[in-house]
Amino acid sequence: MRKSTFSRTELSRAFGIDTATLGTGSAGTGFSFGKVAPGVTSEPHRHDEIEAFVILSGAGKVRTDLGEIPVAAGDVVLFHPFEVHVLHNDGEEDLNFVDVYWRDGKAALEAAAQVATPHQPTFVFSAPPTPNGDLHLGHLSGPYLGADVYTRFLHMKGVEAYHLTGSDDYQSYVATHADANQSTPAKVARHYAGEIQATLALLDCEVHSFLSTLGDSAYAEFQAACFRSLLSSTAVDLRPSPALFDAVTGDYLYEPDVSGLCPDCGGSAAGNICEECGAPNLCHDLGAVRSRHSAEAPVVGSMRRPELALERCYVNIDRHLRESAAPVRIMDLFARLRQRGDFSVPITHPSDWGLPAEGLPGQVTWVWPEMAFGFLYNIQALASSLGRDWNAALPSNDWQIVHFFGFDNSFYHALLCPAVYAEVFSHWTPHVRYHVNEFYLLDGQKFSTSRGHAVWGKEVLGPKTVDVVRLHLGLTRPEGERTNFTLDALRRTENEVFQGIWLDWLDALHREIKQDFGGCVPDAGDWAPDDRAFFARIEIHRAAMERAYSDDGFSVRRAAAHACDFVSDCVVYRQAQDYEAARRLYPARTRTSLALQTTAAAILAQTLAPLMPRFASTLARGIDGVSTETWPTSVRRLAPETTFDLGPVLGFYARADIPVLGQEEANSLS
Repeated sequence: MRKSTFSRTELSRAFGIDTATLGTGSAGTGFSFGKVAPGVTSEPHRHDEIEAFVILSGAGKVRTDLGEIPVAAGDVVLFHPFEVHVLHNDGEEDLNFVDVYWRDGKAALEAAAQVATPHQPTFVFSAPPTPNGDLHLGHLSGPYLGADVYTRFLHMKGVEAYHLTGSDDYQSYVATHADANQSTPAKVARHYAGEIQATLALLDCEVHSFLSTLGDSAYAEFQAACFRSLLSSTAVDLRPSPALFDAVTGDYLYEPDVSGLCPDCGGSAAGNICEECGAPNLCHDLGAVRSRHSAEAPVVGSMRRPELALERCYVNIDRHLRESAAPVRIMDLFARLRQRGDFSVPITHPSDWGLPAEGLPGQVTWVWPEMAFGFLYNIQALASSLGRDWNAALPSNDWQIVHFFGFDNSFYHALLCPAVYAEVFSHWTPHVRYHVNEFYLLDGQKFSTSRGHAVWGKEVLGPKTVDVVRLHLGLTRPEGERTNFTLDALRRTENEVFQGIWLDWLDALHREIKQDFGGCVPDAGDWAPDDRAFFARIEIHRAAMERAYSDDGFSVRRAAAHACDFVSDCVVYRQAQDYEAARRLYPARTRTSLALQTTAAAILAQTLAPLMPRFASTLARGIDGVSTETWPTSVRRLAPETTFDLGPVLGFYARADIPVLGQEEANSLS
């Protein structure tokens, strides 16, 4: 027997509430007391232990990954490992509870191995591209390939999922491009929006809603309503604050108009954001700042604008990031922002291009709060095409939102968006997941539209090359680190990997099945240990691909690498069985080897469908009964006599089609 006593006056803070440790028991069991004051909500968290709340007094709500339930005295709530949980007191007296927790290693491993399926419906957003140029491989490798792969996988899992993006029409960079080319921003935006959609189609990137906002009066009205609501927030102040002006022309300067040194990391930065460290700036706080207009040091003046005081939003942002299990990269950005103290960002700017800000003549809504509300409007636009009732003005807690973007946009997507949502839609608790990529380099340097240092999507994408391009972008995708693209490496992937390994294996398998078994899968015969091991490795590959595509552990790069390793394993297995005399004397062993290889080809087609949809569907059509519409839940050997004819896929991909750039074009990329 063991007795623990605690004093209610000696509680300490943990997870945002008052707690006291009561002690530990056998087998790693722990006990603690918790008190949640009226109106208080605990910090969202998850861990590997199993945990139970025993409610002693008071009432409130418990929120988990699965939803929200009311709790009162006498209730016991059990949480599985890694299940996020939040306790809120919505009563008028303290909510007291005892927390019991214990570690079960097997249960934790099983929970970690499970592949989570998002809530339905799921809206997958790739960052809306700025229509001041077409998409190059630096763009395509990140949000657009990632969002397409992820959405395709969800469809195979039976999830109602949609890929949404659009044209970020009112970006200041559109006006800059128009000025440089003696055009108008509207013409530039419309032209490149069309080019962007065409390039996404060439990538086999399926987009269910591409939102172009120019001329959409309903969009303008919705944005105006959101802006009015934001202006009325206690986190927004309308006041004069420092601003930059060109020393020669007197022009107001922000975003592409200025450059200098980041106040956070000291590296080179443009106005309002640092691409290197992701930190925002206010333009006037840049070091060694210069104006694009006159190349002179700007003058610091004053401008009366509404500003969002982010420090008043930090509690909401912090809670959102915790509940969203945001990547550490984003959590670090938020931590660095908080270290800077009070930080207010203007939500309007003087400009001739943008949505007019009501009550502020000559000013327009900043495009980043506009984008936040634009995501919701895009869901409503999609609903109109589907006959659904999703309302942008009344976002639902049932919506699952997933964002794909480059790290340089993390502040806007993961910090600013949830901040403005909390101010405008107080009833809504957004369920958001974030997938972030780093910069994709070209020959060791950043892709650059202005310098022409780019390989454009249209230069390398075609019906016969799109799968190879997607495979190579997957293998070299900048996840967690910057990676590099070269045309030579792309050609090696085409010639040495896709043609030299993948298609060679499939061709040899196809010819043997056709010659010895009339184009039908043979029944397995005698199984050796190597055969059993290979059969098990097919399942290991299937499970590894499922994990690489899922929200927990999503990695296009890992999926592409798994696919290449799997095909190489198939080749090694085939070579180990390929002895002519043994084939003649032990035909039952040969049948087993071929039956397993045809099963491997079928699983390859299904597991490649999110990454290489065109190749996967063509391969699947050559194997009777194999579909790339649904995800395989396990490996099943193909039934004997199943038609196996890979002639169409081998014929279609018979030759390389990656274009060879001329010397002048190649030089322009160096």
